[in-house]
Amino acid sequence: MTFHSLIKATVVGAFCLWFSIGTAQELDETNTAETESTSTFYNNEARQRFFAFMIGGHRAFTSGDNFMGEGLEGGTGIDFRVQVYVYKYFFVGLASNATYFNVRNQELLGSYRNSRVAENYVYLGYEFLPAEDFRLGLQVSVSGDVDFKNTGFTTTDIAEQHDSARLNRYGFYLNYELAPHFMLYLDYGYNVLHTDIEAPSAYENFFSKGTYSTVGLGLVFTIGRRDLISRFLE
Repeated sequence: MTFHSLIKATVVGAFCLWFSIGTAQELDETNTAETESTSTFYNNEARQRFFAFMIGGHRAFTSGDNFMGEGLEGGTGIDFRVQVYVYKYFFVGLASNATYFNVRNQELLGSYRNSRVAENYVYLGYEFLPAEDFRLGLQVSVSGDVDFKNTGFTTTDIAEQHDSARLNRYGFYLNYELAPHFMLYLDYGYNVLHTDIEAPSAYENFFSKGTYSTVGLGLVFTIGRRDLISRFLE
């Protein structure tokens, strides 16, 4: 699945879920209104959610003795994520992101100026409630792929070049609840790419892995007041 088709599927899926569980959400809110009126919003049960949709931007920082750390300079990017709370605060999610880099060493990488990295991955995680109005989430990717699109070639007739990689991502986020179903988030991610770039044997290790970090900021919209398993058990 391409970057654009995954974004489209993510958005369509989010809206389908929104409408399909709208009635269930209204029922949940009615059933929990009395509970919330006699307890604080810090109560774990009152803060349980079913589905979250996140959109935001980030800044990338390359690192390490590899082709990204030595040859690329991190720029900005965009993030799309959806996640479902399977049981309590354990969740599974799908992410589709794009990060843009500038080439700072063409002698190492080749005669192009820019590189766009499109990341698609499935992740697992868990949320903690450290304080009122705050949520701390930890997450790790379980399956992911990356597409490099290199552009701005200066010495050839090539318009663009593509390479692929496997992604491992580890990260955490902090959400601030502006309202029960609307939040701001700040997140950090550490990305390790295992590439399929063909290179001379002397440079195989240098091009076989890339590492970079991202710091992001964005919005979160949530739906529902019960996790997925609880919806089936009750």
